[in-house]
Amino acid sequence: MHTETIFTTANGHAAAATAAGPTDWRREAMAEAMRCAADDGTPQHILLGALHRHLPGGTARVFWEDRNRTLEAFARRLSGFAPLMGSALRKEEANPPYPVYGWWRGTNGEDVYEVVLAPDFHGDGDFLVVGPDAERVNALAERVIEDATRNVCRCLRYTSGQWHDAPEMQEEVEKTSWDDIVLAPTMLADIRRTIAAFFTQRDTFRTLRFPWRRGVLLVGPPGTGKTMVCKAAARAHPEVPFLYVRDLRSCRDATLDIFARARKQTPCILAFEDIDGLFDKENRTVFLNEMDGFRDNDGLLIIASSNHPERIDEALLKRPSRFDRVYHIGLPERAERAEYCRRLLVRLPETAPSLDATALAEQVADLTEGFTPAYLKEAFLSATLQMAQEGLTMLDESYAVAVLEQVDTLRRYLKKAKNAEAMADFVSASADNIGFRAR
Repeated sequence: MHTETIFTTANGHAAAATAAGPTDWRREAMAEAMRCAADDGTPQHILLGALHRHLPGGTARVFWEDRNRTLEAFARRLSGFAPLMGSALRKEEANPPYPVYGWWRGTNGEDVYEVVLAPDFHGDGDFLVVGPDAERVNALAERVIEDATRNVCRCLRYTSGQWHDAPEMQEEVEKTSWDDIVLAPTMLADIRRTIAAFFTQRDTFRTLRFPWRRGVLLVGPPGTGKTMVCKAAARAHPEVPFLYVRDLRSCRDATLDIFARARKQTPCILAFEDIDGLFDKENRTVFLNEMDGFRDNDGLLIIASSNHPERIDEALLKRPSRFDRVYHIGLPERAERAEYCRRLLVRLPETAPSLDATALAEQVADLTEGFTPAYLKEAFLSATLQMAQEGLTMLDESYAVAVLEQVDTLRRYLKKAKNAEAMADFVSASADNIGFRAR
């Protein structure tokens, strides 16, 4: 987040932050700021002008952070922190409500501070804090920012233009390990080695005078395990935050916010899912500069995925400082399909002795060329649900028949799918298809 000191007058002193009169001027300033927000989106200038006129001896600091977390941090740092006017709350999806605007006052010893939240309809917002002098205002602001950005949850998700704690994702991460992923052994080993080396060989990077940053790109059709690789990497390194981006506003500030937060959390993993659809002509240049331009990405491991590699901007692929490793995770070959089926069958509820799980896994592997792991899972899941609906409490040879019927249904569906040929064109998951970027 960008922060700056806006104004400081020559005669700053502690008494300058106290109220200079009735609260009417604050209400008038906020009303004017809301009109300004509706017109051109810069209400903080109106508020700064009001603070300068009515609290002429103080220093103001402006910064942009999450509204609820920042207010909670101010309440922890300032005694008697209380509103000077009423506010309005906005509720979005499953997120807690947050104030649209507001004005508060609190003390730290003998120092009096006023905190103003500029009107806006985003979960993040501009805060203005005014106090006795630049040194003390900046110190308070830095402590509040540190408190507000400290993770409640190790996993963060960027959505609706802001970062959110993602406890549900953390649960998923904790359930996913490298052992759950079925890829060609050589490829899986190389992915694991690349990610582990980043965190364990920090001193090596510095000794060799290489920047301690890395980019890994996973490409392949949907359902081949790219997201699982991200989650397994996060679980394998619980000592670092996991920041996940799946939807992105195309505006420039969103890209800046994402990388600014990631840099605050380093070392960390920053994951972009379906990267080919996240960046367009409006934010492309900003993203490329953030990846390897004038910013310091020390300690940042970026893992990105794409279902449509042909749509990825060539500028992301042609420079090794952006994505150093490109892994083509294609449709599983027969050996991987058989192994995946065996793992699915091991997780089944109680089975009858008449069900030959090994033979079923081999049969399914023979019949499922062109299937992704997601389609294989669907065949077994649909058959299991069918058996449950029929009242079968122990899976027997009839379950094997149901699985093969589901496989046949999915094969016919794939033949009719518009993109069946495109899916089949993806290379198989063999070690020969690991892409290494030369430096």
